[in-house]
Amino acid sequence: MTTRVTIGVKHGKETHDVDVDLDESGATFKARLCSLTKVPIERIKVTGLKGGRPLADDADMRTQGVEALARRGKKLLMLGSAATLAKPAEEVAFLEDLPEGERDAANAGEGYRPGLTNLGNTCYANSVVQCLYAVEGLRDSLGGYAGGRDARGGTAALTTALRDLFGDVKTAKDTVMPVRFLNVLRQLYPQFAQHGPQGVPMQQDAEECWSAVMHTLATEQPEETRRLFGIGMRRELRCAATNETRVEDSVEYTFKCNITIEVNHVTEGFKIALNDTRELRSEVLGADAVFEGQSKISKLPDYLTTQLVRFYYKADIRAKAKILRAVTFPITLDVYEFCTDELKAELEPARKLKLKREDDEALKRVNEKKAALEDPASMEVVDPLEGTRFTGFFDLVSVLTHKGRSADSGHYVSWVKKDDGSWTEFDDETPIPRTEEDVLALKGGGDHHMSYILCYKARKI
Repeated sequence: MTTRVTIGVKHGKETHDVDVDLDESGATFKARLCSLTKVPIERIKVTGLKGGRPLADDADMRTQGVEALARRGKKLLMLGSAATLAKPAEEVAFLEDLPEGERDAANAGEGYRPGLTNLGNTCYANSVVQCLYAVEGLRDSLGGYAGGRDARGGTAALTTALRDLFGDVKTAKDTVMPVRFLNVLRQLYPQFAQHGPQGVPMQQDAEECWSAVMHTLATEQPEETRRLFGIGMRRELRCAATNETRVEDSVEYTFKCNITIEVNHVTEGFKIALNDTRELRSEVLGADAVFEGQSKISKLPDYLTTQLVRFYYKADIRAKAKILRAVTFPITLDVYEFCTDELKAELEPARKLKLKREDDEALKRVNEKKAALEDPASMEVVDPLEGTRFTGFFDLVSVLTHKGRSADSGHYVSWVKKDDGSWTEFDDETPIPRTEEDVLALKGGGDHHMSYILCYKARKI
């Protein structure tokens, strides 16, 4: 069955040959036209299709007669004009003449990767992509991904779409439109294809999108994904009535932070989430019994994803509600206390070396210079393990935030750390320079953007 055709679309004096995926929606097709013509999606009207009616956003392109029209050499007609910017009342001759805030915004495009176009309540997906792009190891592993056995469908198609989207972000000089990524995401996970009463795509939960992408990557690149994001967890439970124990090992891809009235810092929320009580089959009693205990980290990943569990289902309103409580988080996170005794023992040498290096840094520089003068060869010794030993410390590299009262409404943005230590807020198409202080202010406690997902990079020595 044909899935793609090319058809001419006449817009004004120009005609564009447009590649159409027949499995996509009318809104996705309009998004592709937006990228070609720079006409905002809401202004685009497409006519010339089967039935004579303008193309609806929720239309199935396979039912619009596009294939037959293309075969007969017919063209579609697109109406709509690009927005024109009003001429400024007063021209500014030099960038330095702008106020500081406007000057920062004008400089935002310099040294910043491009933003992603919002294709109708898709800020949740844009934010996930920008945070994941900050993971250098993921960019590298996807760069070498050749596709699975079914590259046109399933998890292989979405992995390929993400790989290609990363490639577009790397090379583009202007805003990138994630049309194909969103189209494949919606095909593989239909929950993200839901539309509202007016045919507009519905807002979705960014954490659910993150989990869907992570599941996809773990299916297609299991070893790389486990190394990059997989958190080894060991759950040890005990039944007080029978003294039976249960030990379970698993791999998780998010480190949960539960929020209660007592939680003021993420580490307090981690402790609550790691405690566990459940009913399990007791061999002694021959019936279910209560087992209690906790989970601990048994293996560390290169990148630790933490989720602040801010949303829960509220029965009386039959919708997700949001916990607005302020919960602070650190720029550098130490997870040593949450590790198993075996992992702590593995971390100890690197932690001691880290502390020693920090304590002796000034003296060490002096000694190194002195040693180099006395014996230049002494500086050529290279530690073969340098940069491979986990310390238990993680440095914040991205934050995904939410503004609003419900996970399925409001607005998501991402905050990403650059190599030089500065921060950028990606509000869909717009990159905005930010500071570390701006990021730490994302703790919550009101209607401002507040942290929902935090991504930390392992500090190795």
